[in-house]
Amino acid sequence: METIAAARRRIIRDFRRAGTESPELTADILIGFVIERDRVFVLSHPEYPLDDDSRARIDALTARRARGEPLQYLTGEREFYGRAFHVTPDVLIPRPETEFLVETAIDIILKNRNMFPSKIRFADVGTGSGCIAVSLLCEMPDAFCCATDCSFSALSVAGENARRHGVTDRMARICSDLLTCVAPRECFNLILSNPPYIAEMDYNSLSIDVREFEPALALFGGGDGFEIYCRLIPASFERLSDGGFLILESGAGQAGDVKRLTDEAGFLTETVVKDLQGIPRCIAARKPYRSVYG
Repeated sequence: METIAAARRRIIRDFRRAGTESPELTADILIGFVIERDRVFVLSHPEYPLDDDSRARIDALTARRARGEPLQYLTGEREFYGRAFHVTPDVLIPRPETEFLVETAIDIILKNRNMFPSKIRFADVGTGSGCIAVSLLCEMPDAFCCATDCSFSALSVAGENARRHGVTDRMARICSDLLTCVAPRECFNLILSNPPYIAEMDYNSLSIDVREFEPALALFGGGDGFEIYCRLIPASFERLSDGGFLILESGAGQAGDVKRLTDEAGFLTETVVKDLQGIPRCIAARKPYRSVYG
C-alpha cells in the first residue's frame, strides 16, 4: 500500500504541473479529508499506509482540484468568522472580506444599543450559505433573521448551517427575489447583503475556479455590476424602521457608486469600512428619523 509520504510527493508534483495554488497545503488537506485526520497527523505520520479505496478517492479529488474545482467544494467546508460552514456548488464560497459585514453590523448594534429593540430583527438578502445570517445570530442570541435567496438549493445549504450552529428557530428562510417577499413596511432594524456585484463584462478576467465553478447567480450583477444595488437599496429603505441600517458589501472600486445610490435613496452614510488591503469594502447607511412635526 502507498504511504502518506509517497502519495503526498505524487500529488504535490501533479498540482505543480497544473499550476495549482499552494500545492503542499492542498495535498495535505485532501489527504487528511479522505482519511479523516488533520494536517498535523498527515505531516507527522509519513509512513501511514493508504488502502486502495483511500488512494482512489484522493486521486479523484486531486484530478478535480487540478482542473480548477475549488478545494472548499471538494471538502464541503469553509471557515467563516471562526466557524465551519457547509458549502456546495450551489452557493458562493464565503470570503474573508465578507467578515467585515458581520463585524460592522455587530459594531453598529453595540454602539447604538439604546436605539434598537431588545430583540433585533434583520434581513440577510441573498443569504447563500447563510454565513452572514448564522454568524450574526450566533453573536446576537436575541436577534431574529429573515434570510432570503432566489435559489431553493442555496436555502437548503443555509438551513444545514443554521442547524449546525443551533440557530434554526431564529432564522426564517424564504425563497424570494431580494425583498419582494416582504411588504414595503418598516419591519427590520438592519438589512445586510453581499449581493452579486461583478460586471458581466469582467467574466473572462475571473480565475477559472470562480468563473467555471461558483454559481453565476451569486456572482454577476448585470452588465455594470450595479443591477442588484439599484433594486435592493430603495427596497431596503421602505422596509427599514426609522434609524435602521443598511449594510452592503461592494467590489473593488465600487464603494463610491454604492454610496451615491444610498444617498439618492435617502440614506445617511454611517461608515465605509476598508478591508485588510485598504479597499473600501463595506458601506453602512442609516435611514434617518422622521421629524416629529411630519
